[in-house]
Amino acid sequence: MKKIFVPALLFVASFALAQTAATPITLNSAVQKAFKFGPDLASSTASLENAKASLASTLADPSALITQVTNSQNDVELKSVQLQAQRITVTGNVTTAYLNLFEAQENIAVLQASVSLDQTNLNVAKAKLAQKNGTQLDVSKAESTLANDTQSLTNAGSNLAILSNKLEPLLGLPLNSNLKAADAPDFKEVKIDLASLENGLEKRVASVLQAAQSVEVADLNVQLADNDYTAPSTLRDNKTTFDNAKRSLDTSKANAVTTLRDAARNVLNALELVKVAGKNLENANTTLAQDSVKFKSGTISKVALQQSQNSKLQSEYSYLTTTDNYLKALNQVSSAAGTDVTGLVAIGLGGVAK
Repeated sequence: MKKIFVPALLFVASFALAQTAATPITLNSAVQKAFKFGPDLASSTASLENAKASLASTLADPSALITQVTNSQNDVELKSVQLQAQRITVTGNVTTAYLNLFEAQENIAVLQASVSLDQTNLNVAKAKLAQKNGTQLDVSKAESTLANDTQSLTNAGSNLAILSNKLEPLLGLPLNSNLKAADAPDFKEVKIDLASLENGLEKRVASVLQAAQSVEVADLNVQLADNDYTAPSTLRDNKTTFDNAKRSLDTSKANAVTTLRDAARNVLNALELVKVAGKNLENANTTLAQDSVKFKSGTISKVALQQSQNSKLQSEYSYLTTTDNYLKALNQVSSAAGTDVTGLVAIGLGGVAK
């Protein structure tokens, strides 16, 4: 049988050469590079240092008023929380960019298998046509499927450079550094203690902290105006401001709790999808094992075995994407709670990169 020339084959070879020259990096090391060299944390770190210097100057000034001291102390506390929030944001951005790159790399293998299966199906369709056991329409459909999957493979390969470019600036690297995601992190289920995370949001979430600080300042102003030498109207105004600040704090807390609960719910949903994908992968592995035995005994064709192999690859890829989505969902919980639940921030701050 005459073999059909498949343009994708040349692409596959060029892709393999390109990947050989790529620089491999793990997720842990990517997060560490982002913390050390990325531009996003520099501004938040500088803001905190400036706030600390301003507080030290205020405390050293014997003429500083209590309101000035309070504002300076609040500013340091707020900048600290904002820095932690920025760390979580950077971790989430790096994680998303890294996993997107790794998924695209793995998708190449899936698409390569699809193109190979398409080629086999086309050859079968042509053979059946030659034997008058098939139609020209069958051949045309097989050719169309092959052309579509070949184009998808080409597009997927071209997209790798784009995804690498999205990751590179987050790590403080120049564009076209040709990064390669070395591997996906191992799946690990994280127990979310929602009650614990909801406790103390006013100390970890910047919007709630700001509202709490407004209450503190308003209360201080009420105390300072509650005397015989301040106009009663000032005290009334300050009390109104205090009441409004408390209502704003209650609203801010409620919004933060809602956001956190939604994020936690998304984690549970993502976890269920991981379990479903894991079960599907188990089934695909079992089917492939059975089909391998059947093929050796001559009860199924090579094409049927190839289809089973392709199904297993697709199930592996589906499991990969669901576990990646689970980690991304955990990052959203970290952001909503103001504390990292993935362990990646600790890695970024000096943990061992693996």
